[in-house]
Amino acid sequence: MKKTYITMKRKGLLFFLMAIQLLSAYSCSDDNGQAQNQFTVKRVSIIPLPVSLEHGRYNIAIPRDATISEDIKGIGRDLLSATLAEITVNPGGAANGNAFIRIYNDNTLQKEGYRITVEDDGCSIYYSAPEGLLWGIQTMRQILLQCGTSDDGVKNIPLLILSDAPKKAWRGFHIDVARHMFTIDYLKKIVDHLSFYKINKLQLHLTDDQGWRVEIKQYPALTEIGAWRPFDEYDLRLIEQAKSDDSFRIDSRFIRGVDQYGGFYTRDELKELVNYASTRGIEVIPEIDMPGHFTAAINAHNDLSCTGEAGWGTEFSHPLCAGKTENYPMIKNIIKEVAELFPGKYFHIGGDEVEKTQWKKCPHCQALIVEKGLNGEEGLQNYFIKEMADYARSLGKEVMAWDDAFIPSEPQELLYTYWRDWMSDRPGLITQGGFQMIFMEWGRFYLSADPSDAQLRSLYEFEFEPQFKNIVKSNVNGFQACVWTEMIPNETRLEYHLFPSLQAFSELAWGSQRNWGGFQARIPWHLHRLEQSGFKPRKSAFTH
Repeated sequence: MKKTYITMKRKGLLFFLMAIQLLSAYSCSDDNGQAQNQFTVKRVSIIPLPVSLEHGRYNIAIPRDATISEDIKGIGRDLLSATLAEITVNPGGAANGNAFIRIYNDNTLQKEGYRITVEDDGCSIYYSAPEGLLWGIQTMRQILLQCGTSDDGVKNIPLLILSDAPKKAWRGFHIDVARHMFTIDYLKKIVDHLSFYKINKLQLHLTDDQGWRVEIKQYPALTEIGAWRPFDEYDLRLIEQAKSDDSFRIDSRFIRGVDQYGGFYTRDELKELVNYASTRGIEVIPEIDMPGHFTAAINAHNDLSCTGEAGWGTEFSHPLCAGKTENYPMIKNIIKEVAELFPGKYFHIGGDEVEKTQWKKCPHCQALIVEKGLNGEEGLQNYFIKEMADYARSLGKEVMAWDDAFIPSEPQELLYTYWRDWMSDRPGLITQGGFQMIFMEWGRFYLSADPSDAQLRSLYEFEFEPQFKNIVKSNVNGFQACVWTEMIPNETRLEYHLFPSLQAFSELAWGSQRNWGGFQARIPWHLHRLEQSGFKPRKSAFTH
């Protein structure tokens, strides 16, 4: 213990002395002109905003043969190499102490924390865990990509000291691929940008009334039949709007014949996406929404419903029949196959918007309620959710569900994703009960709403109070942004909704101090970067 303490003190003293040395460069530059390797300072616009960032008084040149430490392996090296190549530098490798970009382990840092110093002789990234190193590399990329260019073409970056770590472990993004799909290659591009902004969870809404998007080997009809639908009311609205605005055009790659929409992801495609995301610091979380929003599965397997067919209740679709326990093995087999495709920690089983009209009439449901002594149809829903959650746990998963599945009288040990902002007491009830929660309320965190600068600012400046009271904040694991795709039928339209909202969300979720004016000043470079990469972000009053 004493040896560790002394080592930590020495490391802290070393960093302090380095900081003093670097800060001296801020105040001691030559008033009569800069040295050969010094250029006018150009500040960098980092998103999400680091905990602390101090610029020096001048920029240093990026060598044309800039080297990357040989200690940087895998995706970190690939990202830095591609970034340096993009700014016309020919990157090579070198021993850590001699490289232009170096890394150093510092066990005093948090798991996802990192530090960066840029000095006259190069750049150093300090980290304690692979996660912190990756986020440090992503920030280093933002610094490099914002390099200045001197009159004679020399690329240069500012001297700086940067220290950073997130306040919350969960920084998630949810995308609905049931209403409208996107290719695996395009989802990889989204993953690249999530990682660039330190978002570390991607929830895939793989099933809903409108389509079943994941291949299940044991039940091929789920994709042969359930993956396709006749154009629905939203498709027809989109077709009409596309006549005057092409950004609403339905992606033709997912249209079959004249009036059918659909498709699905193969097992190999999903494994590929999961592996791709994992190397970039992102866990992909599958969602199989049940027992409601199950029309696509019922169309393929009619016996899953109470009546032997799909249908619609007062507000939502008829759910699967929770009273037919003979169908429980099929649902568990589906969970098992999906769990095998997604080796991460979490599995989301839905639980939202369950229309219980058919359950009230169903003899199977009513018999099970009596047999198990359940509290009516609400108790039946809770019983079904518990059966499936317990099974997912037996596979080693931590189970997530929408806050609709939180029954105050019989709460379950689930990780709740809160969304129903009109039920503003729910976050307090969930967290006071000792349950963990991901916060993604409808009003601000749903990026599917018509985007505007006012909406963007509302998201960026979000605070729990006064709308959401009595929350135990230590039980809020973090935040998640969400996109539903009823009216988002293609990549162009998705980008219009995502950017700059995703950048604003990342700054909120990372947890650094927020300043709306500062964000407005920093966002233009990021949107210009997106445009250079072929994306089409939304134009706003402050981005150009």
